[in-house]
Amino acid sequence: MQQDPMNDFINDMLDKKQLPGLEEEGVRETVIDDIRTRLLNQIDRAILEAMPEDKMDALNSLLDSGASDEEVQRLVGESGVDIQKVTLQTMLRFRDLYLGEEA
Repeated sequence: MQQDPMNDFINDMLDKKQLPGLEEEGVRETVIDDIRTRLLNQIDRAILEAMPEDKMDALNSLLDSGASDEEVQRLVGESGVDIQKVTLQTMLRFRDLYLGEEA
């Protein structure tokens, strides 16, 4: 079974947060799903905010034309944004906020 780095990251946060009730049946999985959704939304937003304006115009045109996910991903990947760096920074900021640490 292949490891999911996002799940590992979230599980590590939950272990550090020590929320009560996480060991009850289904609770941890529900919390992980919720955190994953919120984190992915923040990553998407950060990537979009990092894109140059001309690429945002091209992205909006693609979306308006009903482009496929692959076309959108290709445009974002070719936008010049360091997606890996933006993703990492967003994850670290999210973790700091979640754990109540200074960002």
